[in-house]
Amino acid sequence: MAEVAAPADAGGHEGATIFRSIGELAELCGHYCWVERRLFEVTGSRASRPLGEPGVGGSGAGDAEVRVVLSQMSARHGFFAAQWRDRLPVRAGVEAEALVVPPPGPFGQALDLIESGPGLAHVLGGLVTEVLPRLVEHYDRHLAQASPVSEAPVRAVLEWAAVSTGREIRVAGLLLHRLVPGGEGARSVGDFGALVQRLFGGPTDSFPGARAS
Repeated sequence: MAEVAAPADAGGHEGATIFRSIGELAELCGHYCWVERRLFEVTGSRASRPLGEPGVGGSGAGDAEVRVVLSQMSARHGFFAAQWRDRLPVRAGVEAEALVVPPPGPFGQALDLIESGPGLAHVLGGLVTEVLPRLVEHYDRHLAQASPVSEAPVRAVLEWAAVSTGREIRVAGLLLHRLVPGGEGARSVGDFGALVQRLFGGPTDSFPGARAS
């Protein structure tokens, strides 16, 4: 069982250090790897989909810009998926790849919905307004509670991924604001984001083991 130094603050990131067992840490890293890998797939799939699908606000130039951003996002999330895969704890009799499974909850369903979005703006909007902020929230919370001794390699990826994904959210958000500043296009993207939000059922969710039990 994990030894908990003190109860974590469930209201924010200022929780006390949590000393997790190897099994608990493996579970978290496996979930992170799965989410990053799925983000790699979703962004890469939509960036490379053949031309001819609905455009961003009716703009072919906008489509091209969003494709570039999604392609860049795919490369980054593929990189972080590999980082999490490399940090899965080695356990006797346990195949590392078997640990890479979706976290309980709506992350998988939300990413499936986003991948099927009707336009590239919907895909990008769903990611940067609903999924990626929640992922950063999980990374920040885990980082605040992770032991600087026993989880040093994990902390390095948490900090790196949180900063990178936060920058990604800002850049993509500015692009969306420029391409769909208002009108029917913005309403359509907003309505799609609301569908994704309803899957989560609240502002944030927690990966198992991210908080003290």
